[in-house]
Amino acid sequence: MIERLVAEGRVRLVDPGDDEVAEWRRVVDCAKRHGLEPPGKRIEKAGFGARGLELRLVEGSHPNSRSQRPKDDASVVPVPARPSALHPAVVALKDDEGQLVIPPVLRRRSLLMLHALAAEAVRRGYEVRRGRLYYSRREGGVDVIVDGFAYAVTVRQEFPQSTNPERSARLVVERDAALA
Repeated sequence: MIERLVAEGRVRLVDPGDDEVAEWRRVVDCAKRHGLEPPGKRIEKAGFGARGLELRLVEGSHPNSRSQRPKDDASVVPVPARPSALHPAVVALKDDEGQLVIPPVLRRRSLLMLHALAAEAVRRGYEVRRGRLYYSRREGGVDVIVDGFAYAVTVRQEFPQSTNPERSARLVVERDAALA
């Protein structure tokens, strides 16, 4: 299968049966688990058409893989325990009771992180403004304007339904693609 993906770039299965789809998924999972993907590439599975399955060989590691996590030497943005004054975009989010609807301790931590990111962006010469309305009331953020493009930086609780206190305390900070 790997040789075929390397040669063709993608493999499409048109209207495969359930057993065939299950077998291909097992093959892909096995290849991933045993490190059989070519260096610097990964296999992606996706549906196409009404009932098709497409396997592709794409560049880079998966966005959720450990290799995408910050490096030890990455620049660190210090998060204050108590800011003297929140950035105006963060104040607008703080005052909006309809956004970032998460437990108070996580909401406070989220606002402090967004403030630290906003302050660092301003220090670097970028504009920061209130984030747009979000799909979920559980998230909130700011937009950082770089060279005329707005990048949304959002924070949300990763596992809001978890009964495990450690999991439910995790926050996710994401940067969306640029918006013109």
